[in-house]
Amino acid sequence: MDLLIPTNFNYERAKLYAGELESFSLKLTVGYMITIFSMKYLMRDRKPFELTRCLNIWNGILAVFSLLGFLFTFPTLLSVIYNRGLTDSYAKITELQRNQISGYWVYLWVLSKIPELVDTIFIVLRKRPLIFMHWYHHALTGYYALVCYHEEDAHMVWVVWMNYAVHAAMYSYYLLRSLGVKVSPVIAQAITTSQMIQFLIAIAAQLHVGYLQFNSAEKYAVSLRGWIIGFVMLTTYFYLWVQFYKESYINRGGKKYAAHKEKSPVKKSD
Repeated sequence: MDLLIPTNFNYERAKLYAGELESFSLKLTVGYMITIFSMKYLMRDRKPFELTRCLNIWNGILAVFSLLGFLFTFPTLLSVIYNRGLTDSYAKITELQRNQISGYWVYLWVLSKIPELVDTIFIVLRKRPLIFMHWYHHALTGYYALVCYHEEDAHMVWVVWMNYAVHAAMYSYYLLRSLGVKVSPVIAQAITTSQMIQFLIAIAAQLHVGYLQFNSAEKYAVSLRGWIIGFVMLTTYFYLWVQFYKESYINRGGKKYAAHKEKSPVKKSD
């Protein structure tokens, strides 16, 4: 039970550790990019690995982890909004970051961005298309998470709980696909849409807290560096996801819809 709700979580210690990991995160990002493109080069003349069982386990773990993260953070978010107001939930450090349940799972989200880099290893070894959007967002999110956490940028909490929710759906979808279950592209489209919505909401929260900090004598939980990194990250993500959405579901009838239609059995007319 301590793995889910620890009795010794300490926000100040967690914040210090996140700060210590920042330098490591930059080195890891460089190593990550060198590794994936080296592996992609080495795999160019090789047969793709199946890795089906490993992929099933990986997707299952991340789906369950993300669902738990959402369930352990969202009730506290609602409590903060009800008792302190919506603005405090992304402009002040509250029990969302400090308590034994939500605080711990916000911290786990920050740390989880490191092992999530394994996603790309599966793509490269299975010789699936490695698009810029994929490796760019993996390379940047971990650094953003560590900086905003140890510099106490409260707006990151809205990225955390929304990302948990989206990832719970996304990795469940990936799990079904890796198990060979046919899933309608409507589900994938809904997940992509929810990702774009989360970016817009997070951008709005950041713009608001930035406005408050600039136009008020009151102190808010936001740092200049964290705000800039977050704003650049979220706006570029939104742009990339919009382009992906257009390519996958709109242009030329939608690439994913066309692929799904080709794989579906042809119905005989009566």
